Amino acid sequence: MKNKISVIVPVYKAESYLRKCLDSIINQTHRNLEIILVNDGSPDNSGKICDEYALQDKRVIVLHNKNEGSSCARNAGLDIATGNYISFVDSDDYIDESMLELMLDKMTEFALDVVEIKPKSTNNKSISNNQFEIQDKISAFKRIIQTTAFSVWCRLYRKDLIEDMRFIPKIIHQDVFYTIDVLNRINKIGYLNMKLYNYNTNNESIIRSKYSTQKIKIGIRATKYIIKNTPKNSSLTNTINNYVTYYYTDHFFLLCRNTNVDSNLEYRKELRLAIKSSLNFKNINIRSIMVVVLPIFILEILSKNYYKLTSR
Repeated sequence: MKNKISVIVPVYKAESYLRKCLDSIINQTHRNLEIILVNDGSPDNSGKICDEYALQDKRVIVLHNKNEGSSCARNAGLDIATGNYISFVDSDDYIDESMLELMLDKMTEFALDVVEIKPKSTNNKSISNNQFEIQDKISAFKRIIQTTAFSVWCRLYRKDLIEDMRFIPKIIHQDVFYTIDVLNRINKIGYLNMKLYNYNTNNESIIRSKYSTQKIKIGIRATKYIIKNTPKNSSLTNTINNYVTYYYTDHFFLLCRNTNVDSNLEYRKELRLAIKSSLNFKNINIRSIMVVVLPIFILEILSKNYYKLTSR
């Protein structure tokens, strides 16, 4: 059907938030929806809640899969989606009731392949001016890398654009790879500066869980992917240098507080070299200078003591 949106929701350990999420999707002002709930082997009552909503609304489709992570859950939804457009929503978040209608209106009015909005969260203090603009590829890359707006749930996609694309199975930061690939397929993107997606920062997830080897490995892999697959452009080179400096500096200090993750200093040595290469007069700051200049054992002492003081 024309203008049908397939909304794909990976569901895992979300019983406390799931009803609010599903109500926000079901009550969208745009009614022509296919709501695909992928129960990713959730051990709580999330699967039962999904089935309950499927009985109440014929637009709801439920898949019960074994636990493989949100990448595989999203892929399972993409495999059966029949809409002309694709949207992703995480099961612990919720969306404003007009979000999909507003995004689709801009998509169809300007014949766009992708339209993006802003998230609303306790951590996002940026101002929304409710303005709409069409950005070219370079501008979109620059804005998204600068603001780290890689999350796939902040965009509506034409299915034709992403029909053959799938998420990398069983990794964190999957959105980074997917978003970079999407941006390389388009010439322009619609950007609606409105906070319409409500992002939950309270729920425990693998992204916000304890620091681990997996996190640093994928963090480095994702950053290298950004560097390699961003168009070669002088303004984007500066943007990437800034991103590497700040992002890797954060990881460096996390490793200094979690020395068990990097006991042989392998990752910190790699990060230090990358930070040295990306530093310039515009992005230099005291933390990055410390990483480049001070011995690692000193940084370990400083970061652990600072963490103890600030976490009291």
